[in-house]
Amino acid sequence: MNSNRSVSAAIGEYLVLGELLKRNIEAYLAHGETQKGWDVVIVTDERTKRVQVKTIDWPNQQAVNGNFAGGFDYLVVVLLDRLNPRSRFFVFKHAELDPLLSAPNELRTGGKRTLTISQRSMDSRVKLHEDNWKILQPPSTESKQEVLHTEPEGEV
Repeated sequence: MNSNRSVSAAIGEYLVLGELLKRNIEAYLAHGETQKGWDVVIVTDERTKRVQVKTIDWPNQQAVNGNFAGGFDYLVVVLLDRLNPRSRFFVFKHAELDPLLSAPNELRTGGKRTLTISQRSMDSRVKLHEDNWKILQPPSTESKQEVLHTEPEGEV
């Protein structure tokens, strides 16, 4: 079984794209150096959302390393378990990451930090982020229509 990191990364990106499309979220894979710092783009009427995908071969790896300073709006961590049919997904807003990351280490190049996805952290710190796809979904147009067409009681 190939455990090449670039293969795992590609699998994770396609799994995330599939999960988004399954939820009727218009999304596309980003390609090339022009999209450095993010892997998937979500297109809505209001704006685009940039999604960084980090994939680890679970359970052998339990740490996600990278430069989490910016360039993306959301992070999806894919726990790719090659022995089981279902991978696990953790979805974070960029603004929520800082307290979950290791302290910055000046010895590491490029300001890389670590997000640990151990069983212990899943039971506490990151549990709420598992399958948190709703933060990537655009506001429902149906609820907008209801708000626009609802008249206050007593008025004609």
